Amino acid sequence: MIITPLAGTAPLQKDVWQKVNNRLLAKSLAELMHEQVAQPAILSADEDGRTCFQLATDQAHIHYTFAGYKRQLDYWHIEADSILRHDNDVAAVATDAPLFFVELQHTFGISSFTLAHYVEELLHTLYADAYLLAKGRLKAGQLAQADYQTVEHQMDGHPWVIVNKSRLGFNYEDYRRYAPEANQTIQLNWLAAHRSRAAFRSLDHIQERSFFDQELGEATIAEFNAIIAGYGVDPAEYTFIPVHPWQWNNKLLMQYAADITSRLIIPLGMSGDSYSPQQSIRTFYNNSQPRKHYVKTAISILSTGNIRGLSPKQMAIAPRVTSWVLNMLQQDAYLRQLGLVLLGEVATVSYTHPYYHAIVDPPYQYKEYLGVLWRESATKYLQPGERIITMAALLYVDENNNSLVGELVKRSGLTTEAWMHAYLNAYLKPLLQIYYQHALCVTPHGENIILVLKEDVPVRIIIKDFVDDIVLTEEAREKLPGELAEGMIASSNKENVPLFILLGVFDAFFRYLGNVLHAYAGYHENEFWQLVYDVILEYQAAHPALVQKFEKYDLFVPEFKRFYINSVRLLGNAYQEKTSFAIPRKGGTLQNPLYAIKQQAPEVSSYNNHEIV
Repeated sequence: MIITPLAGTAPLQKDVWQKVNNRLLAKSLAELMHEQVAQPAILSADEDGRTCFQLATDQAHIHYTFAGYKRQLDYWHIEADSILRHDNDVAAVATDAPLFFVELQHTFGISSFTLAHYVEELLHTLYADAYLLAKGRLKAGQLAQADYQTVEHQMDGHPWVIVNKSRLGFNYEDYRRYAPEANQTIQLNWLAAHRSRAAFRSLDHIQERSFFDQELGEATIAEFNAIIAGYGVDPAEYTFIPVHPWQWNNKLLMQYAADITSRLIIPLGMSGDSYSPQQSIRTFYNNSQPRKHYVKTAISILSTGNIRGLSPKQMAIAPRVTSWVLNMLQQDAYLRQLGLVLLGEVATVSYTHPYYHAIVDPPYQYKEYLGVLWRESATKYLQPGERIITMAALLYVDENNNSLVGELVKRSGLTTEAWMHAYLNAYLKPLLQIYYQHALCVTPHGENIILVLKEDVPVRIIIKDFVDDIVLTEEAREKLPGELAEGMIASSNKENVPLFILLGVFDAFFRYLGNVLHAYAGYHENEFWQLVYDVILEYQAAHPALVQKFEKYDLFVPEFKRFYINSVRLLGNAYQEKTSFAIPRKGGTLQNPLYAIKQQAPEVSSYNNHEIV
């Protein structure tokens, strides 16, 4: 008798499991200290800044010690191999992340209900980390010359979120097929949806029939229409929705059984194109024809804090918001000069569930099971000699402690300072213009920004997934057409502090990038922040008409609020069902790195021999 091993155990080797646990502990300590949940005692501090800590647990005979280096924005670069667990004075390298949280439950103030759910997310995240490590993470030099999708599938997940790959709802087979790091292609299932329940919406110049002809091809459309007609109904009364295979198997088949029975939904089968899941898990890149649209589908798993369906309210307004934003920004000569691209969300289909939509304020996920959004492909905007990578890749550090950003600098032939200046021109200046000129806030973290490189140097950015994350300042709301206002988020920033930049850019990305440059690329963090300061002055000098905005929304304030993401999950009611997405909490204060630089700067500073007031 030949016994076949159970599937899925290949990544579960002891050395791999211990290493990913140890690394997740380092990340957990850094983020929990940043969010003021973990408050260890300082044991010692060396002249070079290396600081040793001790963290007590719920039990007197158990504590943890570790070492790290202080960075800007109250961030600590924790040395993973320094983390020791002490049990009755016996010390061993800490290699059990879930045990850490169990042992600090009461110290941190976590309820038992929350802790059980959180440990489940931890274990799923650890499995994904083990899968990536066992499969073999690419060397930074290899990744620096890899194609867009290879880079996408090597990413480690959101740097801010501890449980960043939990994906509750996936079993191992699902994980192996649909996780981006599994690097598999899939085909999407297609449904015909009756127009009494479904609505196709698009930019004004897009016609539904020609849109599907381009996405599916006339032959596939003819096959689909023949299937629909075979049920004795008129194909003209239906539109098409591609759905994630997981969603079909786990939600749609049973939750929409009545509509399938009555032929309001007709299963059609798979289209010919193959797709690749992106970091965001529910968005797909067309591998067969890269210039075709990204397809964003609903997939009702819990991932990075929320269940990843598609909001009917957002689907209803996405093309109109795209049109409004693009019309406004395309008239901006400065943004055109910078080469900024916002990937339009050009078409959507949303489907109304007969029961859940009739319930007043149900948990949000019940209204978000079935829908689709098509987003433009970045590939069609590339000029000769250009290539693209996700900006999240700039935080990549390989197993030999070599950074991708360091490798790109080497390949470019530039100094690190010149390369970083090019990067800040490409990334930061468009965001400043969007905010100060147009009063818009998008979500500019690493996964939402695509860097365009030429000869390994950043030349411009492409922003994706911006529509449902736009936050309106008071000025933007005044400009917005009334019919769109209700579907968008209004800023609660009463202090007029530019949190879009301070939190969304500085804390959410530059905090990590500065550490990677300092620890792995030989470029001091303070030099990086000085460069950020100089580039902001360059932007302000080029836009004297906005001086009142610069004063009202001051980027050089002494401090700004912290953003609590992990602690909201740990200390709040994150696992109770809600009528809307969970929103991280703001509070406390962070010291602004730019304030200290401004205090030390003369009234007239210079950069590259150009005076900047």
